[in-house]
Amino acid sequence: WWLPSHGSLGQLDIVDMIVIFFLSVALPVFLLWIWLTTYYVLDENNLIIKCGPFRKTIPLNTIKSVKKTMNPLSSPALSLKRLEIIHGQHSMTLISPKNRDEFIKILQRRCPQAKVFP
Repeated sequence: WWLPSHGSLGQLDIVDMIVIFFLSVALPVFLLWIWLTTYYVLDENNLIIKCGPFRKTIPLNTIKSVKKTMNPLSSPALSLKRLEIIHGQHSMTLISPKNRDEFIKILQRRCPQAKVFP
């Protein structure tokens, strides 16, 4: 548990108050923002990934392969039931659509060049 770095409990300095604010308010709000605004859109030409303040666009014609994975790396995915998407030169992106199988079917129709691995 975190305690103030100096002084008594009744005498918090500004750094202590900032740390307490960050841990008790800002961090939970940021995590909630990510949780509530993570989604994926397949439009005509792109896979658009939105996760809180982060946004990534992957052109469909650059997707080389897709496979199911449980890879725990940090990613714009809310579940460990993920899809690993290989795209571009050597890029890998992990996402976790609610229905992986349906997402793969749609992706196959939109980018027939992509290999799908089990």
